[in-house]
Amino acid sequence: MSRPTPLFIVTSSRPRVGKTLLARVLVEFYCAQDRPVCAFDVNPDEFTLLDYLPAHTAAASIRDTRGEMALFDQLVLGDQVPKVVDLGYAQFERFFAVMQEINFLAEARRRDVVPMVLFVADADERARLAYAMLQRRFAGLALVAVFNLAVPQIARHVASFPPSPRGGPPLALPALTPVLRSVIERRSFSFAAYASKAADPTAELFEWTRKAFLAFRDLEVRLLLGELRSDLKHSA
Repeated sequence: MSRPTPLFIVTSSRPRVGKTLLARVLVEFYCAQDRPVCAFDVNPDEFTLLDYLPAHTAAASIRDTRGEMALFDQLVLGDQVPKVVDLGYAQFERFFAVMQEINFLAEARRRDVVPMVLFVADADERARLAYAMLQRRFAGLALVAVFNLAVPQIARHVASFPPSPRGGPPLALPALTPVLRSVIERRSFSFAAYASKAADPTAELFEWTRKAFLAFRDLEVRLLLGELRSDLKHSA
C-alpha cells in the first residue's frame, strides 16, 4: 500500500498569533529528518515563510481562479511528500470557501491525501466563530486547535475551541523569552540546524524545539492513524 500524503494547513482568522512560526517549525521538523517537504506561503504581499525557507517554499495566491486552481492542484497531489500551507488570516474565508465549493476533501481522499488544519487560537470572539465554522462545514476534517501561550490571555479561552472528532487534543506552544524570539527571528536561524548541533539539551530553546518536534510527530501519527481507522470503517 502507498503511504498517505500528509497536508497541514496552518491558519488563523486573526493576525499576529504565531501562525507563520508554527508553519516554519513544522517544515523544519521534516528537514531535521532529511525528509522532503513542500510548503506554500499564502500571505499576499507578506511572504514571510518564503523569506525563512526559500528552498522549500513557494508563494501562492488565491486572488483569482487561476491562482486557486494552481494551489489546489498542488495540495491534492498524492506524491507522499508532506505539504504545509501557511494561510494568512486575510485569505482564511476565501480559502475554505473554495475548499468547500470544489469538494476538496472527497478528491483528497480519492488521491490518498490526508489534510489536517492547525488553527492557531486567539482570545478574540471572531477566532472562536471561525473555528466553529470549520467544525460545522467540514465534519470529516481533522481540525486541531493550537494555543500559542505567547498570545495574551489565550489560556483562559481553551474551552472555546473544543477538540474535533478527527483532530484530537489541542497543541500548546510555550512562550519564548524576548531574547530567544530575537534569535529565532533572524533569517539565518534554522531550528533543524540548531537542534542537531546544540551542545546543551537543557537550554530553553533546545527544549522548546524538542517539544515542538515531538508534538509534530504525534500529529502526523494521529493524522495517519485516523485515516487508517476511517478506511477500516468504510471497508467494514
